[in-house]
Amino acid sequence: MKQKEEKEERMENEKHSFEDSHKPDTLGLMLSTLHNLGCQPTANEDGTISVQYQGENFHMEFGGMYARVWDPMWAGVKADDPDMPKIREAVNAANFNFGPTVVLTAPDEKGVIGFHSRRDIMLHPACPDNVPFVKAVLDSFFDAKGQVRSNFQQINAKQMEQQKNRRPVGFTTTHKEE
Repeated sequence: MKQKEEKEERMENEKHSFEDSHKPDTLGLMLSTLHNLGCQPTANEDGTISVQYQGENFHMEFGGMYARVWDPMWAGVKADDPDMPKIREAVNAANFNFGPTVVLTAPDEKGVIGFHSRRDIMLHPACPDNVPFVKAVLDSFFDAKGQVRSNFQQINAKQMEQQKNRRPVGFTTTHKEE
């Protein structure tokens, strides 16, 4: 009985050892890819990466071959801003496209809603184009911000045009001068 337990334990250890040796080192791959892009990434103790790219701070989390890339708190707006409905509409329109998803947080203690962007990607050592791929992913965050701004401006312009073309509706009275 003891030999059987030892054999099963040995087989289980070999299985885990095999699985561990075949798990991709996505964090290591991302670090080397970012270095090849000319960035100075920092591997954090919690298994994440922080990096600055084109003046923007990015945060990366890992699971298997996947990385979740965050562009945290790139803008903020007061929750009671009268333009909030238009801002939400602009964000929703930007999120309709492929690429980063713009995420709005709940208001903080000061009533500020934070704008963040995130994108999930797959990274694998067998892919020969990881450097241009990661560069394109990081660049797409700037496109997403520009899309939100552009959508907001279009929504504003459309509403202004509608208000300009609107004629007041009222009652007309006929006055007879006597």
